[in-house]
Amino acid sequence: MINKVKSIASAGLSGFFAPHIVYNLAETGAIGGGLGISNAVEASVAVELAKGNSITIVNKVNGEYLDGCIAKYIAEKILSIAGVESCRIFIDQKISVPIGGGYGTSGGSAVAIAFALAKALDITVDFNEIAEIAHEADIICKCGLGTVVGIIKPCNGIVLVVKPGGPKVAEVRCIPIKPRVVALTAFYRPIPKNTILTNTSDLEKVKNIGIETLKRIEKNPTPENFIENCYWFAVETKLMTQRIRQIIDTLKKVDGFLGGSMNMVGEAFFTLVEEKAVEEVLAIVKKSNPLWVNVWSPSVGYIRVEKIEKP
Repeated sequence: MINKVKSIASAGLSGFFAPHIVYNLAETGAIGGGLGISNAVEASVAVELAKGNSITIVNKVNGEYLDGCIAKYIAEKILSIAGVESCRIFIDQKISVPIGGGYGTSGGSAVAIAFALAKALDITVDFNEIAEIAHEADIICKCGLGTVVGIIKPCNGIVLVVKPGGPKVAEVRCIPIKPRVVALTAFYRPIPKNTILTNTSDLEKVKNIGIETLKRIEKNPTPENFIENCYWFAVETKLMTQRIRQIIDTLKKVDGFLGGSMNMVGEAFFTLVEEKAVEEVLAIVKKSNPLWVNVWSPSVGYIRVEKIEKP
């Protein structure tokens, strides 16, 4: 018997962060903030129960087969809860935003896989338990810290994680965005996480700057102040690349451009723009030859999970 389930989750573009790493995974995470991208990750999961005691996981992302750490961790945890010792799991993911560009695809992937697999196995575990497994997977696999908690509950606007930790611990707020204001992002290249913040002193410096960034935003929680302080964070941490800084400086001359900063972490940037200025901003951005550009209304949508009916 094969059970098939499809789930759809948001991705979470990160604008700033401050890591909070402790021995307890439920309390490990990060404060930070960013923009949700609804329906960015789709995971189709098929589970075929088998005799014996072997687990086989086949994981495909955008048409390529990958031996994914996140998929393996989630499968082991959920199969243990379900009491399943032998099965074949087929995971087919479609991710519509760039991977490795600071768009939170690993967190979105973890959420989509966890909820789809739980549904396929019909386990009776509450929402936060499943989300906690996704949170743990993102950390254990060294892909992210606070992305999952920022993309599991709806937010029409800017997501702000003000207390770090997993779904049962973290505190998340939402800063509304005015009507007729949209977000625009452009991606140039991924930045591998193992090439930055390679020592404890760098990590501590970023943490302190991130904490100060959150304080500045909380004093005046508006979209304009949020993005201004994301820019401050990127400059102060020296994570912003020269190319991104030059593009944002050029865009500042456009009437209706409300601010921009670099994705954390990837060579990509995000902006908030009044609708009247979108075409002018797009024309400037396209001259810089990005690999991908997107204009959208920032939001985190509901996690959608549905069984795929057999033909």
